[in-house]
Amino acid sequence: FGSVGGPVDQQHEPRWKDCEKNALLGIRKRFNLANNLRPSKVYPFLSHLCPLKPSIIAAGVDVLVVRELVGGIYFGEHKREGDRAWDIMAYDVEGIKKPVIFAFEAARLRKKKVTVVDKANVLETSRLWGEVAREVKVGYPDVELEFMYVDNAAMQIIQKPSAFDVICTENMFGDILSD
Repeated sequence: FGSVGGPVDQQHEPRWKDCEKNALLGIRKRFNLANNLRPSKVYPFLSHLCPLKPSIIAAGVDVLVVRELVGGIYFGEHKREGDRAWDIMAYDVEGIKKPVIFAFEAARLRKKKVTVVDKANVLETSRLWGEVAREVKVGYPDVELEFMYVDNAAMQIIQKPSAFDVICTENMFGDILSD
């Protein structure tokens, strides 16, 4: 999309408050830009610029992150009352299906593997993502489906990117992993 926001040295000024959030999130929501595709590939002629070990690069780096972009914590309620603050993450089945179906379709054109990155051990929204992904998987018997907790995925993506094909995840996890 490009750079948004005010001058770096003026970010503390009230006139720039939330301008990045309001610009980007509003456009995403208005045009229902639900799927954000974040490819990561190391081409041999550029491998000398990659910070990964040569042995890791040699095994192959070609990952597509499908990030849900119009739901989750960034679009939930954000509130602060005195010394308390909260941000609400909410998803529904339809909001999850779009990126999951897209991930399976993309995987069919690639190495036929989808990794759903979540935190299902502690988050109810992640458990719903898992249910939806398993439901969608039924229509894609030729595509492998696996699940991985986000903290483990962050490590595995760096240690062995060749183990991944298409990663599908919710908004905040996708933001963190793909940047």
